[in-house]
Amino acid sequence: MKAERIPAVLTLDGTAYAGAPDLVIRSLLYVYILSLPFQRLLVVERNVFLALLFLLPLWCAICRKHFFVKTPVDIPLLAFVAWVAFTIPFAAYPAYSLKEFGKLMQQVVIFYAVVYFFRERSARLTLTYLLLGSGVIVSAYGVSQFDWHDGQATRSFFPAEVWLTTYLVIVGPLFMALAYTQSDGRLCAAYLCASILTTTCLLMTRSRAGLVAFFIELWVMAWLLKRRSAVFIASSATILLLIGMLWLVRVGTDPSGSIRIAVDDGTPVRTDVASVIHRFDIWAFALSKIQEHWFVGIGYGKDNYKLVYGDEPEEVLPGHHSVKAAGAHNILLALALHVGLVGMVLYLWLVVRLVRSLVQQFHRVEDVMARAIVLGTAVGVVGLGVRLMFDQMLVGTLAVQFWVVVAVAVLHVGASRQLDMLGELTTVQEHR
Repeated sequence: MKAERIPAVLTLDGTAYAGAPDLVIRSLLYVYILSLPFQRLLVVERNVFLALLFLLPLWCAICRKHFFVKTPVDIPLLAFVAWVAFTIPFAAYPAYSLKEFGKLMQQVVIFYAVVYFFRERSARLTLTYLLLGSGVIVSAYGVSQFDWHDGQATRSFFPAEVWLTTYLVIVGPLFMALAYTQSDGRLCAAYLCASILTTTCLLMTRSRAGLVAFFIELWVMAWLLKRRSAVFIASSATILLLIGMLWLVRVGTDPSGSIRIAVDDGTPVRTDVASVIHRFDIWAFALSKIQEHWFVGIGYGKDNYKLVYGDEPEEVLPGHHSVKAAGAHNILLALALHVGLVGMVLYLWLVVRLVRSLVQQFHRVEDVMARAIVLGTAVGVVGLGVRLMFDQMLVGTLAVQFWVVVAVAVLHVGASRQLDMLGELTTVQEHR
């Protein structure tokens, strides 16, 4: 009996056939992805993307096919993109919103391109190790930058520490997951060292939001793994954090005899209260403006906040800072203000669908590497969500980096499923 056709161009060793046009696109994607975490390679990243923007439609015409691959997030992702496009004509600055929409489309194109062109096993693994290697390089350079005497926040290859923090929150859980799931002792030790390196670099950013996201990631990973070792690490880290907070607090009296509580600033974590107050001021202002623009918002794009409100007169109370030129500093408030409540709800739908799908696949896939990547990505998505509650940093190269990591997780899940189907089909043929 003739065997049924396997869905995907897989060979018996789990590899895929790739023609010359595919290899050209894949090579450019390698260069593009490699340049993402490095600010000095921004020119390379932009030029390579322009080349991809030209070659991808040409590839579609020559090969007479498209690179769209079904994924679990298609519907919410495309719905969000469609809604953002709908709001552009109503934006305060339509030209700027259209430009920012182009950046959103860049993220979508890269996501689907990676999922399609890296289906081959060797390419998929090369891309995975490329991402991990970049994380090690970025973290090592960030640690080397930190000066204990100066205490200046490290930023590695990024323009500011907030960028580095967001990057580490996305990439760091991959190392933790690989260390937990790896049975080989040497590989486990290597991933553990890499995890410690990324964590150290994260602490040296002096970011409170990053620290909160990191502890949430530890507990999410412990919850998903259901291992005593993971719970022990999360518990120990939490206890150390609480002890550190108590150690930093200084209780005394001022000249008038009143009790005064102060925080020691000689720590890698920022302790200034003014920035916290500033956040609350910004959020209150954003909430008041959302009520005025709840449907389509003021326009997609981070800088629309400054463009619309930056030049307005503002009365600033003593001990407070200006809020009209700062940005929303919260992704939910930012989306609600920029693209309306519908856009915010669609974003939440996308995140929930992504996390739910990753968690489900983590419990289903058998391949060790796939399980680790899916686990690390799921934890990273949750951690990033926490990080974005304090800053809207899902922009630029960071947003693209995020979708590349998600695409890699989708690739590993797809490959694991296809190999399972291949094994089942081979078994059936042998019996026949």
